This record gives sequence, C-alpha cells and structure tokens, in this order.
Amino acid sequence: MGRSKFSAAEIDKIRTLLKKKCAANRLGQKEIRHILRVHYEFSISDFGEQGKAFGPEELDRCIQRGIIRILDDATIASMKARHAEMKEKDLL
Repeated sequence: MGRSKFSAAEIDKIRTLLKKKCAANRLGQKEIRHILRVHYEFSISDFGEQGKAFGPEELDRCIQRGIIRILDDATIASMKARHAEMKEKDLL
C-alpha cells in the first residue's frame, strides 16, 4: 500500500503523469506506473477499481471524496522523514 497524503505540488505532478499514462502505449504506461510507485509512493491499485482505467478525473474524485488528502509541504516532508527513519530501523 502506498501513501494517501500528498502535497499540492506532488498532486500536480501525479496528475500530469496520469494524463501521460492515459495517452501512452502499454510499455509507456508501465514505466509511468513505476515512476508513480517509486517516486511518489502512489499506487493506482490503492484507489482505482480493478480493470478500469485510472486517470486525472479519477484522481480528482478521490481528492473530493477525501480518499486522497492534500497537506502542506512541511507536513509531507516530516512524514517522509519519519517513514525513512522507520524503514532504516527495519533494515538494521
């Protein structure tokens, strides 16, 4: 499971990537999904219905319904730092 809380800047980048994904071929879609998972910890399967396309409109619906929350940059940075600390402790 990925994150459900993002900064406004992250949401803008995710929205742009989802637009590109919808226009891409199969290989391009795979690469974009990888970027979403690795760089933003955004997993489409956490929010979309299986077998249905997930694009910018679905992202906006998730935000409107409160499934995805937009927080300020400082809060997101703090959450990422805490997550990195916990991940490092698990590796030791």
